Amino acid sequence: MNFTQYQAWAQQDAPFSIDKNWAQGRSVFGGLSAALILSHIEAKTGLTDKDLRTINAHFCGPIEADKPCLINCTLLSDGKSISQVQGQLIQDGKVKTLIMACFGAQRHSSIKVAGKSLNQVLPPEDALRMPFMTGLTPDFIQHMDIRFTSKNLPFTGSENGTLSGWMRFIDAPEYFSDAAVLALIDAWPPAVLGMLKQTAPASTVTWNIEFIQPRSDLKNTDFLYYECDVVLADRGYAHTEGKIYHPNGQLLALSRQLVAVYDKVVTP
Repeated sequence: MNFTQYQAWAQQDAPFSIDKNWAQGRSVFGGLSAALILSHIEAKTGLTDKDLRTINAHFCGPIEADKPCLINCTLLSDGKSISQVQGQLIQDGKVKTLIMACFGAQRHSSIKVAGKSLNQVLPPEDALRMPFMTGLTPDFIQHMDIRFTSKNLPFTGSENGTLSGWMRFIDAPEYFSDAAVLALIDAWPPAVLGMLKQTAPASTVTWNIEFIQPRSDLKNTDFLYYECDVVLADRGYAHTEGKIYHPNGQLLALSRQLVAVYDKVVTP
């Protein structure tokens, strides 16, 4: 099933399962679970008068593929300007993914600082496309068109922690929703993996995304640009900061992650 079909399921109240084609190691792809919770929130709360401003995601445990799960949400506050909603994906009676979504109404203000636009970068047609290789890349990559413009590929022992490139769905969604943007952002490998010389598992612990509003319209087949840096890494954890851009260069979102890295230091 593709992303649009899962979105339709997530907007209902009935249990559903996610197949192994969307797996990431022993869990379902975290970006998909967060995006589906957001889709449920938007369907159930009807906050059409406010823009999505932030998502805070906590990945509390692995989601098993081909096993029923359920999504629910609770409107915690609904003010004139700001609304806060909590959403959960539950499996076996346990919370597996939790997100806090903040929606904010546009207001008049004397303060206006424009985000910096994207500088000229390698176009998608010239970038290195990530191949899907069974057993080597996560299963969910078969649904993604990821193209690297940086040389910081996973497990290449890079001296810097910058990761960049273009992203879109192979099977384009019906429209480019905030949930679709959310799923794409998390499709990238953690930037810190490029600094490792050997393969090692890693997982996102917490994830914060800030959406820039208003934004230019997106076509469902558009590429978005992703640029992420390792800010700090020590004692098994890495802190990363990313920026996401519209194909016209407009800043769309800011992304921050805490990543647990499970590599082992080899001593002489």
